[in-house]
Amino acid sequence: MKSLKSLLTLTALTMAVSGAAFANESTVTTFKKEAVTNVNSMIQNQKESVIADKNSLKEKAVTTKEKTKDAVKSVKDATKEKMDVAKEKAKSMKSSETSSIKDKASEKFNSAKEQVKTEKEKIASRAKVNINKADAETLQKLSGIGEKKAQAIVDYRNKMGKIKNVAELSKIDGLGETTIEKIAPYLTF
Repeated sequence: MKSLKSLLTLTALTMAVSGAAFANESTVTTFKKEAVTNVNSMIQNQKESVIADKNSLKEKAVTTKEKTKDAVKSVKDATKEKMDVAKEKAKSMKSSETSSIKDKASEKFNSAKEQVKTEKEKIASRAKVNINKADAETLQKLSGIGEKKAQAIVDYRNKMGKIKNVAELSKIDGLGETTIEKIAPYLTF
């Protein structure tokens, strides 16, 4: 009997431990289910928060894009308006100033042309002239030599031959000492 009593005690003890274990297992399962539910709830809240932030950022991006578009359009419009004003101003200036610029340029050109002509004449009058080869027209370019004196020099040359020096010029009718002194530096023989 003692063994039966031991066996009964042991069986009761086993049942008690199994019941306790069974009770603990049910608590753990419940705790586990609650934990999973809480975690799923937290994940869902985070997802909703991220989606809300994403939508908010999209709205801000769209708003910023529209503002930028408007700003660019207004700058383009302002620039176009300024360009139109500048073009109109340039047109009005061009038409009024073009004629005065052309007139001034024409005046300067004519003035320069006259100066060149005067300088050419001065150079021609100072250039050395070969008295034995020059015609009457070329001789007239010398200072103090007119049509009659030039013809007298040509006639003398035709009668007497080559003129050899300045002293021989005094033999030509109509050429005085003053005239000979003026033209002597510009003659070659």
